[in-house]
Amino acid sequence: MTFTIEFQPRGLRIDRTQPINGLDAARQAGINLSSVCGGEGICGKCVIQLLSGAENCEPSEIEQNYLSPEKLSRGYRLACQTTLDSDVKIYIPAESIIEDQILQIEGEDSPHIIHPAVHQSELELKRAHLKDLTSDFSRIKTILKDEDLTAEIDILRVIPNILRKNDWKVNVWIRGKEIFHASSTHNINHVGLAVDVGSTKIACFLLDLTSGRTLTAKGTPNPQIAYGEDIMTRLGYAMQGSAQAETLFRLAIDAINQTAAEMCEHLNLLPDEIADVCLAGNTAMHHFFLNLPAGSLAVSPFVPVTTDPTYSPARELGITAMPGAAVYAPPVIAGFIGSDHLAFLLAARFGKDHRIRLGIDIGTNTEIALQAGGRIVSVSTASGPAFEGAHIKHGMRAAPGAIEHVQINENGDMEIQVIGSQPPIGICGSGILDAVAQMREQNILNHRGRMNKTAPGVQLTADGKPEMLLSDSKKPITLSQNDVDQILLAKGAIRAGIDILLDHLGVNASEIEEIVIAGAFGSYMLPQHAIDIGMLPRVQLNRIHTIGNAAGTGARMMLASTLPRSRAEELADQIEYLELTVYPDFDLFYARGIQA
Repeated sequence: MTFTIEFQPRGLRIDRTQPINGLDAARQAGINLSSVCGGEGICGKCVIQLLSGAENCEPSEIEQNYLSPEKLSRGYRLACQTTLDSDVKIYIPAESIIEDQILQIEGEDSPHIIHPAVHQSELELKRAHLKDLTSDFSRIKTILKDEDLTAEIDILRVIPNILRKNDWKVNVWIRGKEIFHASSTHNINHVGLAVDVGSTKIACFLLDLTSGRTLTAKGTPNPQIAYGEDIMTRLGYAMQGSAQAETLFRLAIDAINQTAAEMCEHLNLLPDEIADVCLAGNTAMHHFFLNLPAGSLAVSPFVPVTTDPTYSPARELGITAMPGAAVYAPPVIAGFIGSDHLAFLLAARFGKDHRIRLGIDIGTNTEIALQAGGRIVSVSTASGPAFEGAHIKHGMRAAPGAIEHVQINENGDMEIQVIGSQPPIGICGSGILDAVAQMREQNILNHRGRMNKTAPGVQLTADGKPEMLLSDSKKPITLSQNDVDQILLAKGAIRAGIDILLDHLGVNASEIEEIVIAGAFGSYMLPQHAIDIGMLPRVQLNRIHTIGNAAGTGARMMLASTLPRSRAEELADQIEYLELTVYPDFDLFYARGIQA
């Protein structure tokens, strides 16, 4: 009997007919799992988490020595001590992997005025005496020439001590009309944290709030993926109870804190020097990181708790930052259109002119916006995680060993490009797109996406089903008919969203002046191949531009200046949300979009 072992967050899978040691299974999948002792069980480095399918896997004595009871109860094990003999899903923590998954974090910079929401002032007050009994805080308001200033009670408690021990000098941090932090010395580091909280990856940026310059950036896999690759699965998990919802909240916050701490260490900073924070994400992520009830997003009509911008104390969310620091979360648009889409459109300068522009952020959910006639209309398509390697037999996310580009000649001969220039262990989204486009060009696929069993390069499985052999240098990497179907369904959803927007606003594809594509997959795919398989309308290639992690760029803009925050909030009011599932003839648009 065949069983499947699935490894997250890379999305790799292997099939087995015989039991296998967990460490050997990871090696067979091409994952370089940390194992200093070589599997002898004496280093405790090969930590994995059994998510499903191994409920009866009792911990060994060795595992009890290395892992806490709390971790053991949550399914954490040592790979070298685990025998796998049935369908199982395994999550590998980042610290257990020697080579990191490739995570796109950078995007194009967009010019903007630097006007941060927080600033600090060094004050030297007149000393109080019997002929001048003005209160301490009144003196501060007078010297700052702002009688409307306020301060939390915690600040009022520390100011008197600072003044009297520091020769009546105090350094204050101000946000709007509020003093949120006070210290005895001026802080030379004026830094803030911007975060794009994606469903697959979390991208963090530390900014110098004086200049707006990005000091460092770092990405990390979103550990929530262990509880579902797609948003609906994660929402379903959160709805199981408060403990499950708290788990998803805590996973996101802990990942942000850990990544921020690593960046601060790199710059010789302390996390409590972070004076301001901006978090953007899709609507589900937004609700998770704000610890808002997310159940309403999982059932029709998919209504968010709030679409307003929020300011939350960092300490209440558990984010490590300067005492009194706040977290700004930009508005979300609808249940499946979040603040990451808003940040993307802000960075891409949508609404700044009247050109006909199409904006596409390709991911597990693909958000699409069309600007025309002074209007901006957005939709969300359930494109699924196929372009990230999920539901593809040899699919994986972009990491060393992933086939990222494919070229097929008329004889069926294959040229592949592999990340890390090493033997391939799987294929990622851009490689899958290339392969399908090339198979269509060489008539290996017909217009309905059916594979020609007699075409060069096509082989038949034991049950007579066709598959395309992409590589057999280390292990056979193939693309099956089922894999092609998954890609056509995903691209069909995207194309349906585009065509419905064009229909809704009365625009012909030939009138599109620019297509802006964001996201990691969009950056690595070849636009011509996206056109060839019908995912994008036929436009001149010079009209298609990729801008990387535009959501991260937008989050940085809003961190560095209150002016983009205001612009984003105006843009949120301008964007019209269109629900695809109730659009007339949606099924017809989708069916047309699926065809290769």
